[in-house]
Amino acid sequence: MDEIQRLSDLLAANQRYEEQKQQRFQDDLAQWNASIEALYAQVGTWLKPLIDAEQTRFEYEPHLAQGKGYPDENSPFMTRRMSFFLGNHEVAFVPDAMGAKGQVSVSLAGVSLHGQEKYSLQLDPLRRDWLLKKTVGVKDSEPVAFTADHFGKLLQAVVPQRQG
Repeated sequence: MDEIQRLSDLLAANQRYEEQKQQRFQDDLAQWNASIEALYAQVGTWLKPLIDAEQTRFEYEPHLAQGKGYPDENSPFMTRRMSFFLGNHEVAFVPDAMGAKGQVSVSLAGVSLHGQEKYSLQLDPLRRDWLLKKTVGVKDSEPVAFTADHFGKLLQAVVPQRQG
């Protein structure tokens, strides 16, 4: 009977481990969503003068991020896609599936006039700030701090420069 009790103890320990693992995943998922929403709020604060002047507006739509382990509609990564327009030019923030230990990355499209460049934002887990990296274009770039000034310069590139 000792081996049956040992089996029972092993099963109970395994169940506790699986419950803890699921709780860690849920905690990471909550942090992932909170980080994305904080990024959106930060960008909204930066662009508030444009919103107040009715030069842009934000649009949000549901987004189901998919990853290797969650490739279909069963993905737990339900979030929102954020976009805004500068003239007729759309800039979109599209969250990627959560990485290891809650890693957050967001694809940033529409910050080049002809769409040849793509960027990604990654949340630095230690400093808790966002790093911007060009992922498609003439050449990949080293990550740089995602600041209001840097973002403003990127966005200026999508506004046609008129001489006159």
